[in-house]
Amino acid sequence: MIKNVIKFVILVNLLFTFSLFSHTFSWQADTTLKFGVPGNTILFHTYLTNTTADQESLRVIRTTYQFPVDWTSSFCVGGISGICYAPFFDTIPDPVILNASETLELAIDVQTSVTPDQGELTVKIENWSNPSDFLTKLFTASTNPNALVEDQSPVTSRFRLYANYPNPFNPETTIRYFLDNPARQNIQLIIYNSLRQKVQTLVNTIQPAGEYEITWDGRDHTGQPVPSGIYFSRLISGNQAAWQKMILIR
Repeated sequence: MIKNVIKFVILVNLLFTFSLFSHTFSWQADTTLKFGVPGNTILFHTYLTNTTADQESLRVIRTTYQFPVDWTSSFCVGGISGICYAPFFDTIPDPVILNASETLELAIDVQTSVTPDQGELTVKIENWSNPSDFLTKLFTASTNPNALVEDQSPVTSRFRLYANYPNPFNPETTIRYFLDNPARQNIQLIIYNSLRQKVQTLVNTIQPAGEYEITWDGRDHTGQPVPSGIYFSRLISGNQAAWQKMILIR
């Protein structure tokens, strides 16, 4: 009898511990640091995914706001063409409803002024019915290229591979990357499986500086669908390379 009680207590503790560290949703961002032109909009693309088999309601909260006085930021549920809330809303008044396994874009629109500057804001996403289930991200926007010393390195200034979206995905996902090299170079974007075996080459051509976007349909070089699992996108430019992890769930 005592042994059974002990087993029950251990099981309850394990379940409680799991509930503390598990989430009903995931939150991916293409990047949390962006540069822009003074006076223009800086747009962060983030993606909320329901990781349960039930409908979930999420609350979006701007917890800290350290922007220049003439900058504003606002949330757009469903992307920039979706429902955009006025900048004075620190908390979106309506729940963001996600059906089972659904992914929805949450865009963060930062309007800058003509004077070069920088700022940051912290955003918290929490489960509407369980506030202890939350995720937080810090976003930094800058129109002053000299303000962020860490972004002056040759690697980050030449190219950047963003996280794919949606992620996890099924059946396809979008991969974005940025090239900031005045010299035209051959660019390769290759998909690998978890064993680092080449699955598909999406890009293998000379490209000038700029931002690019390409969709991977979850197929290999023969056109066959690949199985569920962990995959990696690899961007190669000269002797530089960057990786991003992707999860395919069929």
